[in-house]
Amino acid sequence: MSEPAATEAPEELPTPKAAEQVAALLRRQIVAGERAEGELLPPELRLMTELGVSRPTLRQALRILENERLVRIHRGRNGGARVSRPSVRTAERHLNNLLLYQGATLDDVHTARLLLEPAAVARLAGTVSAEGIASLRESVAANLATTDAGETRRIGSEFHIRLVELTGNRSLVLFARLISGLLDGALARHESERLKQREPSRSGELIADHSRIIDLIEAGAAREAARHWREHLEAVHRQLRKTINTDLVLDLEA
Repeated sequence: MSEPAATEAPEELPTPKAAEQVAALLRRQIVAGERAEGELLPPELRLMTELGVSRPTLRQALRILENERLVRIHRGRNGGARVSRPSVRTAERHLNNLLLYQGATLDDVHTARLLLEPAAVARLAGTVSAEGIASLRESVAANLATTDAGETRRIGSEFHIRLVELTGNRSLVLFARLISGLLDGALARHESERLKQREPSRSGELIADHSRIIDLIEAGAAREAARHWREHLEAVHRQLRKTINTDLVLDLEA
């Protein structure tokens, strides 16, 4: 009587904790720069041996990193997992989605901006290099030179971000970019409504405010700079409220 055919042992099912631990290890290597942008991770069997894990656990870990945009998975004969270093744009997208999910409004975004930017300009007063002041003045000159509403809005948005960038604080810059991204859609809709209603543009006043804040920063007038910028932000928000309900929850087009 012949022996029954041997059956292969079923593959071990991954445990969420094991996969998360493997993902955490690879995540640290990517963030620390130990694995370069675009680098192809070792083949599956080699990674399994190096990490001491099963194939299902490794694959689940890679899916976690793929969802975090830290690796790109390419299928097929020449496929594999390639490193994708974290980017500000990716972080903005995740934070933006989180705020939308939590029911943030334009009024919330405005309050966040009020807490961030006036404090930033007060800190900059009297401390910005000549190159930094020159970069701000170049922004104002570029805005004066354009008549395109979209370009005016883009340059103005970058001016706000640049003010925070000059503090040298990377965390604050990320928040400033997030706030700017959330406001972009609202500002575009406001501009569209303004044109429909044939209301006069306030871009000249806003650019004058930008020029004034540069003067105050250069002069080292911290308190006056903070006050001026707070008034500027409040004026911008009042204009938005004329055409947009700013206490409604943000939507994906905001």
